[in-house]
Amino acid sequence: MFAKCFVSFLVFFAIVSSVFTIGDEDIRCTAKSCKDAVCDEVPDKCKSNETNAGVYLLSPDICNCCKYCLVNLVEGEPCSVGDPSNGKHKSICGPGLMCNVEKDGETDGTCQKMNSPCASAQQIYDNKRELGYLGSMEARPSCDDDGFYSAYRCIPGQNCFCQLPNGTRIFGDANYNTITDYMTCGCSTAYHAAIEILGRELHPHEHFRCAADGSFDRLQCIHEKCLCVDSLDGAPTFPNNPLVDIKLITNETLKCYSSNNTGEYYKKCEKEYMEIHKEVENKKSKHSYSLVLGYSYPNCDMDGTFAAVQENKTHKYCVDKEGSILTEPLEKTASTAAMKSLLANMNCKCARAKLIMSTTEKPLCLKNGNYDSIQCRRGICRCVDENGNQKCSTDDKKCEEVDESQKSKLKCT
Repeated sequence: MFAKCFVSFLVFFAIVSSVFTIGDEDIRCTAKSCKDAVCDEVPDKCKSNETNAGVYLLSPDICNCCKYCLVNLVEGEPCSVGDPSNGKHKSICGPGLMCNVEKDGETDGTCQKMNSPCASAQQIYDNKRELGYLGSMEARPSCDDDGFYSAYRCIPGQNCFCQLPNGTRIFGDANYNTITDYMTCGCSTAYHAAIEILGRELHPHEHFRCAADGSFDRLQCIHEKCLCVDSLDGAPTFPNNPLVDIKLITNETLKCYSSNNTGEYYKKCEKEYMEIHKEVENKKSKHSYSLVLGYSYPNCDMDGTFAAVQENKTHKYCVDKEGSILTEPLEKTASTAAMKSLLANMNCKCARAKLIMSTTEKPLCLKNGNYDSIQCRRGICRCVDENGNQKCSTDDKKCEEVDESQKSKLKCT
């Protein structure tokens, strides 16, 4: 039986409540505990339909009996960072703001914009827009309420991809023209949180499988047992239903199962991976080996398909999700500095992005499937980074762009 404690990547937490008694008196919080509670009135602003009016929290009273809401303050309003001697606070700086005090040790200040990398990037963008320095394909960074980078970033007219709170790109992408509001990247983000804790990459059977856009795949099988989950947070869709053996999954035993064939869960790449993994583990167990050499695993993505970059003993190349080759394989024995650089830096992001874009103007890719550092759209050429984002050499003058006929004059580093 499952409850909300079934969360993300094989991390199952059982919340066990201990019963403490004094004599025959039960001192746990029960429904009766709040019977005589006297509660303060919730601020009117919290009751309104105003966006970001306030945030509801557990009341800092015994048994959390009362409704408790902190009113969101706006930029410039007085605030307090708190003090052990203070009573219950009634307000907090709103999204993207922090309580800034003038001197260390002081508790009172004013709400000011957060000084985080994302907030700073937004400020740079706003300044450039005001001065007319923006490039034609620059997009304003999106930050969450805590000042971190939002779950995904978009390149106008091309694609959107998942990113960590620090702005680092991770697995999960989608066509720019799809509804990105549904792109939460929850599965991809949870995976990276898990490997940060464990200190290693995870095998396909050790983590929840993601969908191509970084959300949770609605069908999950862990240790040969399967269930349906919510695509946003990975919680069981039907928590009271029993798990289904992987060999017995059908669209009748699990409503989220889409195949017409019984028992098909693993995708091509992860199936190859799991077959090799089982063989290696069997040899370890049979012969008491701590390490088995001579096996080569396919490089799989978090959605069970083939990762963009693949290689064998002699070549390195880009593939689509089914493993079909997208670029001309590059020989690992390349002798020139240019070819060695192409091999070392291969990420295939451009080759993969072209597959999901619906726009007729596709990006220009290098031989290794990476973005060419110069990209042109609608007759205007610009510099880009490894993800295809427009890149400017400096923020205090207009971003470098040239007419396509002058492309050779554009110097990108």
